[in-house]
Amino acid sequence: MAKILITNDDGIYSRGLRAAVEAVQDLGEVYVVAPLFQRSASGRAMTLHRPIRAKLVDVPGAERAYGLDGMPVDCVIFAVARFGGFDLAISGINLGENLSTEITVSGTASAAIEAATHGIPSVAISLEVDWKKTLGDGKGIDFSAASHFLHRIAKSVLEEGLPEGVDMLNVNVPSDATPGTPVVLTRLARRMFRPTVEERIDPKGNPYYWVVGRRCEKFELGTDAYALKVERKVSVTPINIDMTARVDFEELRNVLFGNT
Repeated sequence: MAKILITNDDGIYSRGLRAAVEAVQDLGEVYVVAPLFQRSASGRAMTLHRPIRAKLVDVPGAERAYGLDGMPVDCVIFAVARFGGFDLAISGINLGENLSTEITVSGTASAAIEAATHGIPSVAISLEVDWKKTLGDGKGIDFSAASHFLHRIAKSVLEEGLPEGVDMLNVNVPSDATPGTPVVLTRLARRMFRPTVEERIDPKGNPYYWVVGRRCEKFELGTDAYALKVERKVSVTPINIDMTARVDFEELRNVLFGNT
């Protein structure tokens, strides 16, 4: 029987994680290791300067579930150390899309990337959310379409594996998707947000700062952001974790150092 790891960055009590477990529990034994607290935008951060605490949590459909007071990457490392290898790792279902090269900031995508470094075929899946129509804890969000596509993709990966050169899949599902929504293979957009800093003043007259992002308005055809935001399609981006630029090394060496 297949062995499946599920994690996320929204926390072990997220409805998106529970939806992911329910979506794939018929495909194998499901193990959950996820943060106890919200860890969005944690990227590849690891907890190295203090001990990690783990708590057993009841997650229906899971063989075993631990909540950690660490980061999503910690959760993957803990899971592999505790339970051994996995046939598939899933990170999500995230509340909110994860698009563009900024997936390296995402705890959701970074957990899947970490699993891929352990040789585990991985899927990061995120659901676009209209935050004006829901509460921050995910109440009111319909996960049925995202669950449908997760089940299809997970089943295919378990049966066929990922093609050579593909370490993980980054999946984004529109908020208005149905099981009939078209699926497109995409590349990463260059960026989704343009970050900046807002200065504010506290009651004592001292400045403090918020890092904020202004969403880009235009995206190139063929990118994940264009598929999701413009075409309203499910975006599946194949990711290779080797970020080496595909250039002529000799030519680059000459540019950098001359003929010496």
